[in-house]
Amino acid sequence: MKFLVIAQDLKTSGTSEGIVSRSFLGKLRRTYPEAIIRVVYLRNTESEDQLELLPVDSIEKLGVKRSPPKYIKALNRIYWRVFNNSLNDQYLLSQYRHHIKRINWTEYNHIFIRSAGNNYETILACLNLPILKNAIINFHDPYPQFLDPGSYHPPSKLELNRQKRMHKVVLQAKTCITPSQFLSQDMEFFYGSSKKFYTLPHQFDSAVFKKFPAEEKKERKGKVVISYQGAVQLGRNLDIVLDAYLALLGKKGSYRENTEFLLRITGPYSKVIIQKYQQHPNLIFFDQVSFSKSLHEMKYETDVSIILENCGERSNILPGKVPVIASLNKPFLCLSPATSELRRLVHEPVFVATCDDGEEIIQKLDHLINSVFQKKEFKEDPFKGYFNEKNFNNRLKAILKAGNSF
Repeated sequence: MKFLVIAQDLKTSGTSEGIVSRSFLGKLRRTYPEAIIRVVYLRNTESEDQLELLPVDSIEKLGVKRSPPKYIKALNRIYWRVFNNSLNDQYLLSQYRHHIKRINWTEYNHIFIRSAGNNYETILACLNLPILKNAIINFHDPYPQFLDPGSYHPPSKLELNRQKRMHKVVLQAKTCITPSQFLSQDMEFFYGSSKKFYTLPHQFDSAVFKKFPAEEKKERKGKVVISYQGAVQLGRNLDIVLDAYLALLGKKGSYRENTEFLLRITGPYSKVIIQKYQQHPNLIFFDQVSFSKSLHEMKYETDVSIILENCGERSNILPGKVPVIASLNKPFLCLSPATSELRRLVHEPVFVATCDDGEEIIQKLDHLINSVFQKKEFKEDPFKGYFNEKNFNNRLKAILKAGNSF
């Protein structure tokens, strides 16, 4: 069997999609150890990729020029306002399209095209190309972005035109997949397609990442360590969990000496949060580090990890961090809205709190801290095996079989 994977993000750090795309390749190899796997990597930024760690037969790395020429930028200032279309978008898609058209895809049994970022260039560039009718396209998040419940801006005419293009792509693609059951349902409804959107959850494979040196482990000081590492964006409410933790410090004086909350945050609101909370000695802010080091910290130095979903009415996204945390077999607290993908997946109530209910967050956080002090073991997988290889294999094989039925 021969696989072709066209990817836009295989970074080792900085993006969730890089982590899950790399892990997808690792799990694909384990499912089909004798298969030929070729990767075409359409990279639009310089980054540390460590491609030698990926268990594939070949990787072709192609650079894509992201910035349009000055004359296109100048024309676009007027063009997009008049025609509700973007010359910048058209230029960038043409760069991806140029590379994709040159791929000899006919020799492969299965083709995966993986999206990345907010603009989905690899997928949109395939419109009307023969490869699309034979491809399984992966939507890692809602597209366009206004479909994300954590995005509060109304759709623009520019975005609606992008959606029209994507609708044509969906109709032409062999199979569509997303990492979340709620997202699959939403995309099916939004695109009005009789074509089923299948769900293949994000994966994590530690083998495709460089291991952090064991000798650099920090000596534990007996404190319970809570941590959040990630972005603050799209409706994620970090303030409420920090306020809940500080309220716990006020209620239980022993927590001041015996706990600490470590944060490595990015995103448009990170500076505001750091300025607001950095004076509290139990809240410790660090700069961003490589994913390998971040994973090392979560595995060896963190007792309770925090997961943030968007805090709207519902969340249809599976955060890329979740399979990483699931692999650690450690306590975590997920802040979720009333309806969300993670509420559907987590079968242990102590690990989920309503994202806008401060009292519930205090209670759940207190319970988890106490469980660490008491060295309580959570023996049951709260995800009931959702992220194990058996579930991945079964879902992947069903998707490949469904694609062959068209």
